Amino acid sequence: MRKGSKLLYEYLNAGWTLSKENEKSNIDDKIRELQKERHKNQATAIELNRLNRQQDRFELFYENVKDAIQTLPVPHFQYDDSCLYENQKEYVLSLADIHAGANFKSENNEYSFEICADRFNKLLNYMINYVQEHNITKLNVAELGDSVQGLIHITDVKLNETSVVEAVVRIAKLIASFLNDLSEYCYIDYYHVPSANHTQTRCLGTKANELVAEDLEYVIANYIKDVLVNNENIKVHTNFGHEYVEIPIFQFNVIALHGHQINNIQNSIKDLSMLHRKFYDYVLTAHLHASNDMTVGEGDSNDTEVLVCPSFIGSDPYSDKLMKGSKAACKVFTFDDKNGHIGTDKIILN
Repeated sequence: MRKGSKLLYEYLNAGWTLSKENEKSNIDDKIRELQKERHKNQATAIELNRLNRQQDRFELFYENVKDAIQTLPVPHFQYDDSCLYENQKEYVLSLADIHAGANFKSENNEYSFEICADRFNKLLNYMINYVQEHNITKLNVAELGDSVQGLIHITDVKLNETSVVEAVVRIAKLIASFLNDLSEYCYIDYYHVPSANHTQTRCLGTKANELVAEDLEYVIANYIKDVLVNNENIKVHTNFGHEYVEIPIFQFNVIALHGHQINNIQNSIKDLSMLHRKFYDYVLTAHLHASNDMTVGEGDSNDTEVLVCPSFIGSDPYSDKLMKGSKAACKVFTFDDKNGHIGTDKIILN
């Protein structure tokens, strides 16, 4: 082969090889792009399936709650048309930290659904006598959260007597029946705090208070409202979408909340007043499982106070470890139109 022809051949052969290499590189790039897109689609599908499964679980949970509620008999309502609503004083009964579903025996206390129901019967008998003795025509009842034991800690799983769904239904029925029976003797304004810590579902591995709207107090309060809808002697108040409820008592501003949101209990009136741009005379709270009436300032004719309510459940194995137990109890706070909170009656339940 002539030298010129050889050079031309080598040149063309080199170009063909380069072209082949470029073509192979382009094909490899396209394959890589296709793999990336496939991986993206797979990742999206996996995440979508995970979210769909989680949503299906939530729907199944709420369907189970709904079905359980529908199986309960509607309470038989009794009315007392002679009730009058003019009061010289206002009264607030606290229901706090019921923790229905917990089952244990501690040093000075034991608890179960049966004991919980017995305590509601004892409270009902006490309040019927109290209402008649004090000629009360209207009673405010504040349910301050942690109605069920829940599943927020592994210790809760160990304490739970039954499923959380069953606990939700049973405590809602107990509270509704208690209110219904007591309404034969006086008109009742019932206030249910919409948020607590033990009733959070803590779904998707979330931390405390991260999804505060996912709270079983919503289910409990709505159940109570639904089964009492025909009872004209009871009005159910709640404040869904928030973590508190306000109770109007004469000219005083009263805010009620569970208390797990409060960092400093003595500064709570100042902090809540700043947050809501509204001066509060009284904070009604729970969560600490021990009662305390704290004066933290003054109003025009009244003390401003933080009223910490005792727990319905009482002491438990955890409080035994801390050596800070207290009796299962409720409180009745008495207010007059001039001096506000003027007295407290404590009802020991165990």
